Amino acid sequence: MNYRPLAALLGALCALLAGCNTRTNVSLTGNTPAQYSHVYLTTQAVWFNGSATAGPDDSGWVKFRLSTPTTIDLVAAEGGTLVSLASDLRLVAGSYAQIRVLPLDSGAPLAASAQTLGAQFNAEVVYVDGTGATQQVPLELLNPDKGIGIQASLRVPVGGLGNVLGGSGTSGASFVTGANDATSSTGTNDALFGTNNTTTTNSTTGASTTGTGAASTTTTIASFDLNIDGTLDLVPFTYAATPVNAVLFSSHATAYDLASVGSIQGTLTLTNLTSTTTGLPPIQVAAETLSSDGTRHLVALTATVNSSGDFTLYPLPTSNSKSTFYDVVIHGPGIATIVIKNVELPANTSTSATSTATTTATTNTATGLTDTTTGLTGTTSSSNTVSIGTLIPRAATSYNADISPTGSNPLPAGAAVNFYQTLAKGSAPYVIQTSTLDPFNQTLSNPQGLSEGTIDSGTYVASGETVNIVSAAPVETAGHYTVAASAPGYSDGPLTTTVGPPKSGTALVQLPGLSLASGASPGSVLADVTAANATQYDHGQLLISHEGTLVASVALDSVLARGGGTVSATVPAGTPAAYYYLSVRVWNSRNPAGTLSRQSFPTVLDLRASSSATLPVTIN
Repeated sequence: MNYRPLAALLGALCALLAGCNTRTNVSLTGNTPAQYSHVYLTTQAVWFNGSATAGPDDSGWVKFRLSTPTTIDLVAAEGGTLVSLASDLRLVAGSYAQIRVLPLDSGAPLAASAQTLGAQFNAEVVYVDGTGATQQVPLELLNPDKGIGIQASLRVPVGGLGNVLGGSGTSGASFVTGANDATSSTGTNDALFGTNNTTTTNSTTGASTTGTGAASTTTTIASFDLNIDGTLDLVPFTYAATPVNAVLFSSHATAYDLASVGSIQGTLTLTNLTSTTTGLPPIQVAAETLSSDGTRHLVALTATVNSSGDFTLYPLPTSNSKSTFYDVVIHGPGIATIVIKNVELPANTSTSATSTATTTATTNTATGLTDTTTGLTGTTSSSNTVSIGTLIPRAATSYNADISPTGSNPLPAGAAVNFYQTLAKGSAPYVIQTSTLDPFNQTLSNPQGLSEGTIDSGTYVASGETVNIVSAAPVETAGHYTVAASAPGYSDGPLTTTVGPPKSGTALVQLPGLSLASGASPGSVLADVTAANATQYDHGQLLISHEGTLVASVALDSVLARGGGTVSATVPAGTPAAYYYLSVRVWNSRNPAGTLSRQSFPTVLDLRASSSATLPVTIN
C-alpha cells in the first residue's frame, strides 16, 4: 500500500490545525563571567524560519508576539538551568533553520517584568569593575528592532491527531486566537488549534492525553533552548577622554533542539584554592572539539564552576546514531589547567525534563473559549548525562596579558582573542582563556589573567569513574601561551604569536590582522553622515552589525567636527551572511555619560551579491 497520499493528507491537515496540537517551548541557558551579578535581557517576540539565510526583512518568518515582555537574568540561567522564554507556541510541524529573538532596548520604556526584578533598564548588567566598585549600566544592544538571529537545526514533530480525527464530547476542537498566536511575515494570521481541556507534558519529547467525556487531545512538546555565552557576548569597553564604563551585547548565541542533547557534569574539590582574602578564583569549564582543519580546538559550550565546586555543561549537541566526544578544559587564572580528553556522550535516545509547570488560563472575550499556556521553570537536564567525577585542582600564580593596537591592519571590531596551550607535540592546542576585544580602543576589554602553572590531564574512562591525572608542562612551557584572534566572517588567526610571564607589569602582545573567511570578498559599507545639530555631539562611533553581532566600527569624531561627511568600513561580502545594519553612539565631550545618544537605522545594507552599499545617516 502506498502511504504517501495519506501522509500528505495528514501533513496538510496538521498544517491547517497548527501541527496537530504540537506545542513548542523555548528556553534560555547561559554562562556569565564571575564579575557579573546580574545580566538582564527582556524579550518581546520570538520568530522562526525554515531558511538559514533569511534576514529579518526577508519572507518566511513565523512570528510569535509574547503576551507581555519577558525579562531573564542570565546569571540565573547558569549551570544547566533552563529558564522559560516562551511556551505553548503553536508552531506548525516541520524543520526550522533559524530562530530570532526580538529584545527590548535598554532605552525603551521599562517593562513590568524588568521592574519586578529590580532592573533600571530592559537590558542591563550589574558587575564589579576593576576598582572593586559595583556598576549598574545599560546593556547596549545592536539594532534591537531587527532582533538577534540564531542559526539552528530544529524540528517540530507532527503531534497526535487526538479529537481531530474522531474525538467527541463537550471539549471539541476550537480555533482560538491569543497573545501567542503565530503571524506570518506577510501579516496573515495562521490558523491555531486549541481546546478547552488540554494537558501538556513538560518533557522534551512526550505526550499526555486528557479531556472530558469521550473526547481526547494528544499534545506533543517540542523544546528548544537558546544559549548565551557571556564570555564572548558581553563586551565591556570605555569611551571618552575620562573613561566611562559601558557594556555592549554582541551576540554569538546558539540554539539547540533538546531532543538531541546531552550533558557533562563534574565536581571540583576547592580546598586547595580557598583564600581568606580573595575568596575562590573564577573558574570556567569548556567543552571543546577539534576544528575541521585539525589545527586547533574550538569551544562548543562553557559553564561556570559554582561555589560548591559543581558544574554542568548543558545542552551539548549529540548524535542520535553514534557517540559524540568532547574534551573538557577546566581553567582559571588561579589554578593549574585541567584537561579531560575523550569524554563520551552516547548516542542520544531520549531526554527528560525536571521542572515546575506553570499553567495560565486566558479567556477569549470574543468566543468565550479558554486557552491555556504552560511554561517551564527550574532546572532541566538530559537523561543522556555523564560525569567526569571529582577532581582536585591545584592552585597557581598568574599574570595579566593584553594586546597592543595594530595600526595598519587592526583586528575586526567584533574579534575575540584566544590563549592556547598544547599538551603534546603534534597535537592540536586547546583554548585555555578567551577575552573580548574593546572594539573602539583595540585592546582587550580587560587584561586577561593567565595561569603560570603546568597542566593536569587525563583520559575519560566511563561515567563516574576516577580519571587518572598526570601533570606536565605544555609544549609552549609553563605559563606560556599561543595567542590568536577570531571573528565572525574571518578565518581564525595564525598560531604564530606567543606570550609569557613578564618581568613586571602586564605582558603585551601584538597580533596580526585577520583574513576574510573562504568564499568571502572585501566589501565596503559607506555612511553619508549628517548631524541635525552641528554642535550637539563631537564624538561618536558608527557600528556595523549582522544579526546582533558587531562586525566593524568607525570613529565619527572627524565628521562630527565638520558637521557631516562620509565614512567607510571594510566588511565581508559575497556570502549569504553579508547583510548589515547600522547604528551610532554619539556624545559631547563636555558631559559624555549625560549626553550619550544611541540611534539605529532600519535599512539593510545588502552585500550578498554586491561589493558596496551606501546609507544616509542623519544623527538627531
